[in-house]
Amino acid sequence: MINRSLKLFFGLALVAYATSLLARPVFFAAWADKYPNSNSDEIGCQLCHVNVAGNSPWNVYGWEFRNAYDANNFDVNAALNALEGLSLDGDPTGATVLDSIRAGLQPGWTEGPNNTFFHALAAPEPGNLPPEAPATTAYDFPAAIADPIPSINLGAITLELAEVATGFNAPVQAVRAPGIDASLFVVEQTGKIFRVDLATGNKSLFLDVSADLVDINLGYDERGLLGLAFHPNYQGNGLFYTYQSEPARSEQDSLVDFSTVAPTIAPNHRSMIVEYQASNPASNSSISKLDTLLIIDQPQFNHNGGDLAFGPDGYLYISLGDGGNADDQGPGHNANGTGRDNTTVLGSILRIDTSGSNSANSKYGIPNDNPFIADGDAGVDEIFAYGFRNPYRMSFDAGSGALYTGDVGQNQVEEIDKVVKGGNYGWNWKEGSFYFYHPGGSNLISNISAPGAPSDLVEPIGEYDHGDGISIIGGYVYRGSEISGAEGHYIFGDFSGPNFITSTGRLFYLNLNTNVISEFNIPDALAGYITGFGQDSNNELYIVTNDQFNPSGVEGKLWKLFSTPSEELCVPIKTASGAVTVICL
Repeated sequence: MINRSLKLFFGLALVAYATSLLARPVFFAAWADKYPNSNSDEIGCQLCHVNVAGNSPWNVYGWEFRNAYDANNFDVNAALNALEGLSLDGDPTGATVLDSIRAGLQPGWTEGPNNTFFHALAAPEPGNLPPEAPATTAYDFPAAIADPIPSINLGAITLELAEVATGFNAPVQAVRAPGIDASLFVVEQTGKIFRVDLATGNKSLFLDVSADLVDINLGYDERGLLGLAFHPNYQGNGLFYTYQSEPARSEQDSLVDFSTVAPTIAPNHRSMIVEYQASNPASNSSISKLDTLLIIDQPQFNHNGGDLAFGPDGYLYISLGDGGNADDQGPGHNANGTGRDNTTVLGSILRIDTSGSNSANSKYGIPNDNPFIADGDAGVDEIFAYGFRNPYRMSFDAGSGALYTGDVGQNQVEEIDKVVKGGNYGWNWKEGSFYFYHPGGSNLISNISAPGAPSDLVEPIGEYDHGDGISIIGGYVYRGSEISGAEGHYIFGDFSGPNFITSTGRLFYLNLNTNVISEFNIPDALAGYITGFGQDSNNELYIVTNDQFNPSGVEGKLWKLFSTPSEELCVPIKTASGAVTVICL
């Protein structure tokens, strides 16, 4: 009788015997089902053996699998379970077998002269990569790049900031309503929208949806009232739209449009795209809630994206993060992450027609030129572009009509993307222009390609590392006249510079011709966390800042950006008595 070990050897060697021809499909089917990102098909027998022929000694993984397979009564999946948490190659990152497989790497091999492999008698021998190894096969996590991008230099453009209005609670953006030229609408994360008179700085309450929102964690939260967009014909029809985080109410379970959350697990909250109508757009009139266009389950509290913007085509664009958690992993994320998956809306920018009705819920339309709408295409019809981690703010260039977004990185790189139809922007294959790996609960970036990464990923047009900032706040391509030298540059900010402790946001500009990022020269240091941008009817730019790291700040401010004083630049100034007077510089 052939003993168990010999049976297993012939079964897993995958040589051209009848037994191996039967065993191979069963084994690899179980492998592919459990580890869908495995590169086992590429390396064939080297999954367990030294070379591609298979009729050779075991490598580290193969020997451990042999023992686990034997110990678990020849149950492939039980053996895989037993090996998942092991670190077999002494990787300094502490990477486990499961880490390696998810990254498309070869478990049990360490690249370089210290590699070991096991004979059938478990005797280790020193060696290099196995003979006959395909040149493209990666066997271990690459070395991390510690300082990937040179520091941002101070640019030639001087920038001043004028305080327009204050007293906001966690403002996140300032939005222009078409036809209402002398005002901006400041959105507070905690649920209120204020209309601000730009000539006087006076503000009045426009809408309060705080009662509809989840309970905001005042220590730190990424949920809340996150986005606002006015219909292009707002002056005539009074329609506007919000992106708001609401509790997962049981009476809405059957109405959810998109979900990655298992039926047995409650979502953290739901992202709602809500349609409202003002009875008289010219004034702070009564407002009616018309409908909820979209309901999207969110598995975690963070990485919500949250922006809304109407494009030159008249369609509404909606930015969504990957659903939260680190590495785009965990409950509500598939094995490879939601960002790289265009069959889920998470990690995407959607495009819908608010006047249409051909969606599954009949509450909005899907443009017929959306990239994944073709019959037989598995991608979600509503998706315009995908592969994002957290596209918190996006905007259309008032000159060219192009769409830009700042995509918040994980621990290394912040990026700026020019968004094109159907584009895959790489997360979590990449962070910025670098390949992203997350071994042993940590993460690293490298120039070495991640196995299996698509060749057509769209590269960022600008990026910086965490030596210069911590969280990108997307802005606008400048088309105004009051910031000298900035015409045509993409102006954006960082939440607080290189750490979350000091409330000193930074303002940058990206030269779209050279893709070089520079920092504005600001004579008076900017105090406050930068949380969003705004653009008025003359294409002049504004920022909103918060005085605290968390959503409980009550000294949020709206600022106007300028550099060259002119008679047209008029700003409200508070006197010592608290009165407001308008001064034209």
